[in-house]
Order: sequence, then C-alpha cells, then structure tokens
Amino acid sequence: MEHFACFLLFLTLNLASFTSMASSGQDQFIYNNGFSGSNLILHGTAMVAPNGILELTNGTNTYDPSYALYPTPWQFRKVPFGAVQPFSVNFVLNMVPGVLCANTMAFMIFPSKDLEYGRIRGSKLAINLVSCQDKRFLENNENDISISINNSFSRPPETHPAGFYDDKNGIFNDLPLVGGKAVQIWVDYDGDATKINVTIAPLKLTKPLRPMLSTIVNLSTILDEGVSYIGFSSDAYCVGTLNYVLGWSFGMNSPAPTIDITKLPKLPRFGPKVRSKTLKIILPIVITTVILLVGATVTALVWRRMRYAELYEDWEVEFGPYRFSYKYLFDTTEGFKNEKILGVGGFGKVYKGVLPDSKFEVAIKRVSHESKQGIKEFIAEIVSIGRIRHRNLVQLLGYCRRKGELLLVYDYMPNGSLDKYLHCKEGKYTLDWANRFQIIRGVASGLFYLHEKWEKVVIHRDIKASNVLLDAEMNGHLGDFGLARLYEHGNDPQTTHVAGTFGYIAPEMARTGKASPLTDVYAFGIFILEVTCGRRPINNYAHDSPTILVDWVVEYWQKGSLTSILDVRLQGDHNADEVNLVLKLGLLCANPICSRRPSMRQVMQYLDSEMPLPELMPTNLSYSMLGYLQNDGFDQYKSVPSTQQPDIEPHDWKMTQMDGIPAMTSSMKHTSPIIVFLTISISLSAISASGDHDQFIYTGFTGSNLTLDGAAKITATGLVGLTNDSFRIKGHASHPAPLHFRKSPNGTVQSFSVSFVFGILSSFGDIRGHGFAFFIAPSNNFSAAFPIQFLGLLNDTNNGSSTNHLFAIELDTIRNDEFGDINDNHVGIDINSLNSVTSAYAGFYSDNNGALTNVSLIGDKPMQVWVEYDGNTTQIDVTLASLGIGRPKRPLLSLVYNLSTVLTDQAYLGFSSSTGLSTGHHYVLGWSFGLNVPAPIIDPTKLPKLPNLGPRPQSKLLEIVLPIASAVFVLAIGVAIVLLVRRHLRYKEVHEDWEVEYGPHRFTYKDLFHATKGFKNKNLVGTGGFGRVYKGMLPNSRLEVAIKRVSYESKQGIKEFVAEVVSIGHLQHRSVVKLLGYCRRKGELLLVYDYMVNGSLDKYLYQQEGKPTLNWGQRFQIIKDIASGLLYLHEEWDKVVIHRDVKASNVLLDKQFNGRLGDFGLARLYDHGTDPQTTHVVGTIGYLAPELVHRGKATTLTDVFSFGIFILEVTCGRKPIKEDSQGRQLILVDWVLQNWHKGSLLDTVDVNIQGPICDKLCNISMGMCHYQSYNWSTSALTLNSVNWHRESFLDTVDIKIQGNYDIGEACLALKLGLMCSHPFPNVRPNMRQVMHYLDGDVPLPELKPEHFSFDMLALIQKQNKDK
Repeated sequence: MEHFACFLLFLTLNLASFTSMASSGQDQFIYNNGFSGSNLILHGTAMVAPNGILELTNGTNTYDPSYALYPTPWQFRKVPFGAVQPFSVNFVLNMVPGVLCANTMAFMIFPSKDLEYGRIRGSKLAINLVSCQDKRFLENNENDISISINNSFSRPPETHPAGFYDDKNGIFNDLPLVGGKAVQIWVDYDGDATKINVTIAPLKLTKPLRPMLSTIVNLSTILDEGVSYIGFSSDAYCVGTLNYVLGWSFGMNSPAPTIDITKLPKLPRFGPKVRSKTLKIILPIVITTVILLVGATVTALVWRRMRYAELYEDWEVEFGPYRFSYKYLFDTTEGFKNEKILGVGGFGKVYKGVLPDSKFEVAIKRVSHESKQGIKEFIAEIVSIGRIRHRNLVQLLGYCRRKGELLLVYDYMPNGSLDKYLHCKEGKYTLDWANRFQIIRGVASGLFYLHEKWEKVVIHRDIKASNVLLDAEMNGHLGDFGLARLYEHGNDPQTTHVAGTFGYIAPEMARTGKASPLTDVYAFGIFILEVTCGRRPINNYAHDSPTILVDWVVEYWQKGSLTSILDVRLQGDHNADEVNLVLKLGLLCANPICSRRPSMRQVMQYLDSEMPLPELMPTNLSYSMLGYLQNDGFDQYKSVPSTQQPDIEPHDWKMTQMDGIPAMTSSMKHTSPIIVFLTISISLSAISASGDHDQFIYTGFTGSNLTLDGAAKITATGLVGLTNDSFRIKGHASHPAPLHFRKSPNGTVQSFSVSFVFGILSSFGDIRGHGFAFFIAPSNNFSAAFPIQFLGLLNDTNNGSSTNHLFAIELDTIRNDEFGDINDNHVGIDINSLNSVTSAYAGFYSDNNGALTNVSLIGDKPMQVWVEYDGNTTQIDVTLASLGIGRPKRPLLSLVYNLSTVLTDQAYLGFSSSTGLSTGHHYVLGWSFGLNVPAPIIDPTKLPKLPNLGPRPQSKLLEIVLPIASAVFVLAIGVAIVLLVRRHLRYKEVHEDWEVEYGPHRFTYKDLFHATKGFKNKNLVGTGGFGRVYKGMLPNSRLEVAIKRVSYESKQGIKEFVAEVVSIGHLQHRSVVKLLGYCRRKGELLLVYDYMVNGSLDKYLYQQEGKPTLNWGQRFQIIKDIASGLLYLHEEWDKVVIHRDVKASNVLLDKQFNGRLGDFGLARLYDHGTDPQTTHVVGTIGYLAPELVHRGKATTLTDVFSFGIFILEVTCGRKPIKEDSQGRQLILVDWVLQNWHKGSLLDTVDVNIQGPICDKLCNISMGMCHYQSYNWSTSALTLNSVNWHRESFLDTVDIKIQGNYDIGEACLALKLGLMCSHPFPNVRPNMRQVMHYLDGDVPLPELKPEHFSFDMLALIQKQNKDK
C-alpha cells in the first residue's frame, strides 16, 4: 500500500508538472516572420498576403468589418470567478489612408469567434486606433488611441492623441497613425493594480518608459467567465483604406515576446516607383529639343489664339456696349458645360454663368452663324438693347463675337419667363393678382421708354409672355430684342416685312408690313389679356375651330360679365377695379383699327389712374378678330420668324421638325397659319394617342428627351452620366413616357427585348464603387430610395415587397452580404428586391468552345447587355459581352419567371445608380428597345466615347540645357520684356474691382491719345476746377467725342470720377448726356462722352462767346427735355439717381438744340423704396434747396427745387443770385414772387422774347393768368384785390425773347418754377407730375398767394445762421 500511495503521489506531481509546462507553453505566442502558415481565423476581407503580411482591408468598401483572430481561445482566469490574470500584447501595424480617411482599426477581446450579420457582437475590450473622427465614438482628434469597454458607443473612458513620451526629456511627441510608416504598440494589463497601459512608438524605437495612455479598469468585472478570443478588427467604410499587421506577440502572466523588426515582412510599395534621372548632354539632341520647344510654343500660342479668337467690326466701336473676351465667358460658364444650360431654341443655347471677378450672375445667349437670322438679329440686338437702360428691360451687359458664333451677356433673371407661371410649366406656382398687375405696369413702363423716352424710337415687334422675364422680386423685364427696329423721333419706320409671333401680330401688319409703336401697343393689349385671363392668344386645342382670346373677351364684355373671365386660379383673390381696368385697357390696345389704340404714354396714365379710361363703345368692339385676321390676308404670308421659343408652343408662328411630325412643305408655307398649327396640334395628339412605340433606339443621347433626376445628366458628348464624383448620391434616367406591356388590362406581359451599352469608370483605379441597374417599374419617381448598396431603387423598408412591381438587371461591383451577393463583380436578375433571384459572375460564354470568359464591369472598355423576355415561355435571358464582339449565343443568365405577376399595365423603363463612401462614374452610351420585336441593333461606331478619368499621359521631356542656346533665349526674353515694359508704361492704366461690375466700355489710353492727337491744346474745349475737356475723334468709328481729363490733384477728382462712372455709366436716355466709356491711368482719369456740338445752355442764356439768343420754342423744349431726364433718373431707372447739381451750365445742347443733362460728378444712387443716406451739403449756391442746407440730406425733391430754379433761369434769362450796383444780393425766386404779387408775373420773362400777345393765345393766357382777389393772412402784405392782367404778365419774360413766345407756355413755366422751388418740400410736385403739367395732360394747380408768402433770401440767411 505504501508503494502504491507513493506511486500515486509521484504520478500526481508529474501530471501537475506536465500541466504547468503545457500551460506555460500556451501562455505565449509570437508571429515575427509574418503570418504565412498560421491558422488565424479570418473574416471579411482579411487575408494573409503571399509575403506573410496580415492584410485586414484591401481598399474596397464592403460596409462590413474584417477580423483576424488567434485560432484558439484564452482562459483569462485561473479559477472560476477568479481575477483576470495579467497579460501583455505587442504588435506592429501600418495604416494607409483612404480617399476620405482611414477608418478605425482595433485590438479586441471577444467572447466568441462567430459572426452575426457580418459582425462579431459584444466585444469586451477594444484598443481603438482612429485616423479620422468617428462620430460613433466621438473622438476629439483625427489621430487618436482610445480604450472602450463592452462595445460602448459612447465616449470611451480614456482617449489620447497618438504619440509617445521621450525618455530623455519627457516631452510628448505626436505620432501619425496613417503616415505611411509602421508603428509598434504595446498593451499591458496589471491584474493586481487593475490598470491598462497603452504605449506606442515608431517602429525602430524601443518601448518608451512612460505609457501614452493609462487607466484603471478592472477586467474581472468585464470579461466573461468562459474563454475569450483575441485579435484585430478593421472597418472597410472608406475607399482605399489599407490596414496591415506585420507582427504580433502575446504573453499571459509574462511580457509579450519582443518582436525582431528585422525579420518582419516588407510593406508593399505605395505610389509610383521612383525613377532615376540621367542627364545626357548631346549637342544634336539639344538643338532638336530647342527647335521642338520653339515650335511647340508657337503652336500653343496659335492654338490658344484660335481657341479664343474673336471678330471685330467697325460698327461695334460706335454702337457696342461692353465687349467681353471669349476666354472670360468661357471661364464664366465653366467651358459652356451642359449643366449650365438654361434653355435651348432655334436661336441657339442660353447658359447661366458667374462672372469670375464680380461674382455677378449672368445669362449668356450663344447664337450660331448657321442660325438663319443669327447675325442679323445679333446686330439688331446689339445696336438697340446694347445702349438701353431701364428697370423694366432686360439689361444687355455686353457681348462677344467669334468666327461661327455670337454671344450676348444679359442680367440673369432667376425666376425665368412669365409664360411658365401663366401656363403652369415646370411646376411653377400661380402668380397672384398683385404680381400680375405689377408685371403689366412694368412692361408698360418699359415700352413707354422704348417708344418715347430713349434717344430713338424702338419698336420691339415681339411682345409676348415668353419674352417677359422675372427677377428675384418677380418684377417683369421685357427682353429678346432680336426683331427690334429703330428709327429717329419724328421719322417714319421703314420696315416692310412681317415679323413677330402669331397671335400677337396687329392686323394692319398683313396689309402694310410696316411695324409702328401702335403695333407694339396691339401686342401689349394681347399680353394684358393673356396675363389677366391665364389663356393663350389662340387656343389651338379646341375640337372645332381655334378660339381667339380677344374675341372671347369681347363676347363676355358684350354680355356684361367681363370680370368673370379672370384666371380661375385668381377668383376671390384680386382687386376687381384693377381687373376691370386692365381687361378694358387690353381691349382698347388690341383694337384692330390702329387709330383707336392709345399710345403707351396714355396707357401709363390709365394704369396710374392719372386719367380715366375712355368708355368702351359697342360700335368699337363689334368685330371678330378671327374673321378680321383672315380677311386681312394672313393666309398669304409665309412663316414668320420668332427668336425665342425653347419649347414648341402652339401659338408660335414657326415650324420645327420633330420625330413623327413632317416638316413644313412648300404648299404648307402658303397655308393659313391657323390651319398649319391645327395640323401640328392634330399630329401631336395623334402621336400621344397612338399607343406604344414598337421600337426606339438611341446611339448617344444629345437632344433626347429622357427624364433625368438626381445626379443624372447628358454630357456634352452625348453620354448619359448617372453619377459623378459626389458621395451618397443617386441618379436616374428613364424613357419619358410609360409603355404598355400588356395588350389589355388583364392580359399577360408581352415579349420585349432590351439592349444597352454601358461603362463604369472608377476615379481611383481598381478601387470599386457601387454598380447600377436597368429597371422596369410603375413609376420613375425614386425619391424614397436610398443610395449606397440600394442602387437608388429601394430602401430598407420596401426591399422585397411585392408592391414594388419592380424588375431589374443589376450590374453590381460591390459584394454585400446583406443581399446575398456572390462577389463584387456580378450580374443579377432582381424581382421586387435587391436580393437577386439568380446571379452569375460577370462574363460571357464563347461561341467557339462554350468556355466562360470573365470580364470586369469596371474599366475603360464599354460593355453591352441584352435582356429578352419571352411572353409565351416566361423566360428571361440576360447576355453580357464586351462591346464590339457581338452577342454571344448562350446567355449568361436564364430564368423562367412570369413577369405578368410583377409588372403593371403601364411601366417606365430606365437606368438607376448610386454612390456611397466610394464614388464612380456610371455611363450609358446607347440604348434600344423593342416590344414584340427584337431591339434595334446598336451600331458601336456611332456611339459616343467614354471619358478618360485618369491622369493624362505626360510627355517625357529631356532635361537638357545648352549654355549657348540658354543665353540666346534669355537675352531674347530680356529684350522682349524691356520693349513690352516700355510700351506698357507709356500707355499704362489702372484697373479696380468695381469697374468690372459697374463700368461701361473701357477705352485704352492709346485710343484716346490718338483720338485727341496727343491731347493737343487746339482740341481743348473747356477748362475748369475738375480738369480739362478735349474734343476728339475715335480712330475706328470716326465718332466725335468729348473727353474729360481729370487729374488726381483735383480735390474732387477720383471721388467724382467714381460717382460718374457708376451712375451715368449705365444711364441711357435721350435727355441725358451719354457716357460712352472711360479710362484710368496713374495720376489721371478720363471720361468719354457724346460730343455736344452746341455746348452748354448757360452760354446762350447769357450770350457768352457770341452765342445767339434761344427762342422761346427752344427754351420750352429744353425745359421739357430736362424734366423728362430727371423723371427717368428718379423713377424709371434701376435705381433712384439724385443728380444734386441741376443748373444751366450742366445742360448741354446737341445739333438740334435738344437739352441733355450732364455732369453726374455729385450724383448719388439708392434703391427704390429705400431712404437716401447723404449727409453733407453739395451743389451750387442758388440751386440748393433750403432743407438741404438745414439737414444736409439730398432727396429727389431737392432735385425738383433745383429744377424749379432752372425753369425760372431759362424763362427769365437771369441767374439765380446776382448782385446789383449797390452790392446787394438779388434772389431770382424773390424777384419772380415780387412780380407775381404785383400781378406782373410775365415781366420776368426774358425781354428778348417778349412782345405783343398772340391773339390766338389770348383766351388761353387769360384763363391761365387771371385770378380773383385773395385775403392774405400770413404776410404783412395784404391785397384786397389782385388782377393778373395779360399785359402785366408780359413784363416778367426775358427781355431777349420779347415778341416771340407762347404766353400760355410762359405762364405755365413761371408758375411751375415757383411750385418746384417752394421752400417747403411737401408743396413741391414730383417729376412725374411736372411732366404731366408740361405735356398738358393735367392742369396746373391754382397758385394760392398764402402758399407763396415767403422771402427766399431771408430763409437762406436764417438757415445759414442756424447752420
């Protein structure tokens, strides 16, 4: 027994020893020479590379993490419920950043090795290495190491920037995790102290003494009682992320074995291989290289010149507005990209752009010379709108000409054309009545300016809703002057052919072919009715005969229910009086008898309620416009040109050939336009109602009408691009109309065939993004679909639902386990779900041997797909092949599935694609379809080419320098630079940023230098404090100009220059001096004006320089001219302009002695509806309003005061302030008032125009100049009876015009001058009222003596004293 007991004791001790030895052997491991031959547990993209390196991610984004685990589990407790033993981990890793960033990599302790939905759930401890901010963990740095417990998605207990403490000085050094270099990490857990230490260092540095991160964590309360697995995890969310582990060691109850870095596997090379450069200096090669460089330089310069070449004509210098360079406009539109296109029509294309310097949004119309009316309309528009400035006219900012094309640059109107709102195009909302009325009034104001206010009469000839554009505030702007005609005021227009848009053309145009302002009024009347009623001028959709809008309105007017025809969308939301006014005004303007139409001046007065609208008489409206048009011979005229209709409107008189509609034949050209358009309407209806098209084919998509949404677009080369370089986007392209797949609602789905050519390009080489799909679905609205793996078709809630009625062929380039994908390069058939019913590796079967040839869906070579469905056998065949090899006989996929259970009666077909955190470009090059017939064969030679997204191959230039050639080259450059600098200094100018946005045409100093023959004294016109004015002649156009040359030494020089360029630079009015352009040099400023032959008005009033006396007719016309110009400045331009210096010396006279207001050096601008902010007094003594001296604030009424003084000055021939022989100041206003109080107002009229009263004016003058007695209570002067006798009025007129003036006009001018120069602003009229008084439209209010009991001199002296 004793021996047996001893034996058992010996056996127990040996087993314990063996167990201890075994345990000791299992407590450590090390992978120092890589992981080849290891049996690690790998999940996801994790793999061991041939050189032994552990690759956790491979650069693709699979959306599932990758894992590498030690093959056997570890027991971290010695006994159940015991404490976790100490352990130590050491590993070497390398993290390469992806396209966006490198994702999280971590060392972890797991309770299990099994995957659950692609992940190992419930990690207990993780050492996270984060190279970019991960919102799940809320790291505060892009280069962090943190410790997380129990798979926590809240902030870890400890986070620290990656780095190490120097053992010598204790300084912390940052260490990038993704710098491309390997780093070494140590993780140590002290079981007794329950502390975790994390240390990191560069690969070649030994372990630092001080850990980077240290925290107290009792893992005994964290880890499970059972065994646990240890290993690494890495996310694959980012494209291009490459995470490697080079070595790994572990120790339980002992330090982890030291990794010998010399034995670690080598990292793969990242980026191109560095090539050595060897210089070979050989004379022949050097000479050849120099010749090639010179030739290449010359070629590049010539090519660049030709690329941006432009055309110049002589007339452009005289008439043209600002001329842009083609390169500037090329950059403005980013190379005229298709996505910048705003509209397309017969004239060409319109692009949206942003001027690079001013960031100002513009619209650029690009007209081809091949356009039949291109150059002719271009010149018309340049000459007319190029100089027109009005707040209700689309402003032409400039232009450019090239060989073969013309470009016009306009203000960009963000809300597009009015017709889209009236007729509900593109989902536009309904305009309320206030907007419509304001638009009507705005267009009327613009037409009034064109007909009467500009320097010439402009007939627009194409007024219609589509030519009215709306700005951001929904104000109407009349545009498209391509058919405009100009002629001088007082002349007769000479146009002799019909032009315009059918429905807006006045009846008399058919007889005479002559356009006039009244033909514009007719079109405006139709426009009013269209805006008010919301109906087109001609309704071509009626079943029997076309309905004419005017006839329709007249019919309701005759019934007495005029307002009932208001647009039904406005019922209950309108001003009944305004509606009644505009409808009657529309009928008045659209009267077929031109003599019964009002002028635009009268139209404005009716709209502003300044004149009552005439009653409409039944005899004037007893007509049928349809009959009138037919009787007037409209059917005898050929097609009428129209300049702007991007989409075909049934009322536009023009023919555009479309698929399925025959082009206009010669016989149709002589047919009534109404019949022609009815024919088009019937043809369009026939196409819409004919049912399904049996076939269609696209070989490129330029000009196609596919429905696009999301990121989808049609490129300039004709490709359909579904996606781009943006992340998390989707794009769809579908056939514009649904197709009927069943012959009857309850029938079966018919056979169909589809073929398409596609290309998938990656911006990052072999890195894969998502694929795309061909679909047939009940709707082409995929707004609820998700991007990323859902391909823009479905989302996480409806995937797999039978209510989707979706059939799709997916071409997928990412493996997604959620959808059961077989790999990352496959083709699948999807029914209501992205979990394919069947799928196969991408490839095709050879017709020769039947072998499967695999192909990559991503690449620069297009692929072709054929999809066929047999309605009888319900078999679906999908075939794939490289483009050009033909269709293989054996399909890649075959599936029997009855699509009658899936597809709806009507369904859309098209393409869908999306991107996630990786991007890709998905293109469709061609597409064909056949219902019950084979899809038409796509000709590969006619398809557009795929773009090259990779870097362009760079030419290899030999780096050879020849000393002699270099010296000659440098010398030649030096000489050229010296010559250029010398020339540049001679004509040097100064440019400011504001000039791009505000400036008119900029002249070169060289041109102005030659125009004035070097600014010679004999060309000097005048001299003043501002500088000098020279007469000159522009070299090209031979146009006479006046050039104001202002020196910087002038106190107000630069300030006045800026004010004048910003204001008058955009003003265009026949009574405002035109600023043609400017120039700036260092030390001087130059302004170029129209030359006014007869100089300034003051020289004629005071007979300076031997000037003759102006007669009364000339003076009164000058007063009206300046009033018209001030009205334009105050109310009709884009902004309110306060001139602040209205006086006789600033009024210049042209050849016909018309007055033009000039010198805008003191002008101030502000927006309509805002308050002016000027706070200092400027102007000329005698013309300054009293309140301006008191408050220093200029307003439009201070201009009115100056204008009142100007009227009195012109009428009386006296200066505003003069001294008598005793040195006393005599105020012109006081002198006129004194004579008015005496009853001798006309004594103040210039004596040179006074004389006997004209008998025919006797009654008028007595009526205007006779008043009854008044009691004056506000003045010391009391008149019991004051009689204003005709003879006593004559005493006030300028003695120089005695005997030759209109008494009624003289009385009117004097009284209006007193009203305007009243010291109290609220008594003065505005300039619109002034114009009505001068034109005789409104009688002048009676002057009350109690309103004019003041002494202007005393007021001025008092205010000066107060000031």
